[in-house]
Amino acid sequence: MTKWFYRIDARKEVGPVPSSQLLELIRNGDIDGETEVRKDDSPWVPARLVNGLWKAAGTPGVAFNCPFCSSVIERPPTKCEACGRAVAKAVGQLVQHTRPKGKAESWTKSQPIQAKPKAPPLQ
Repeated sequence: MTKWFYRIDARKEVGPVPSSQLLELIRNGDIDGETEVRKDDSPWVPARLVNGLWKAAGTPGVAFNCPFCSSVIERPPTKCEACGRAVAKAVGQLVQHTRPKGKAESWTKSQPIQAKPKAPPLQ
């Protein structure tokens, strides 16, 4: 699984973080286009230069929550980082990510799409 790293400043490296968490950091405005990021052992680059990263941050997606503690998790099967339990199945929720007015490099928090029916459970 791909792991991302980012720099808060020139000295402090954060990571590894999963792709979903990196996208959430972009949507929340914690990572902007000038924040240096790298994937696995790749060289550091400004986030704005990573092909498809901003587009992915604004694309509707499916969010999964741990059935034991409700924390956001990667697509199952996975291990919940919050409670440490193995998650084989989870119900996904379709979410739409919106861009705040006047901010091209930052995103708001995910908002659930009011659509029925909800995504079926993953097998």
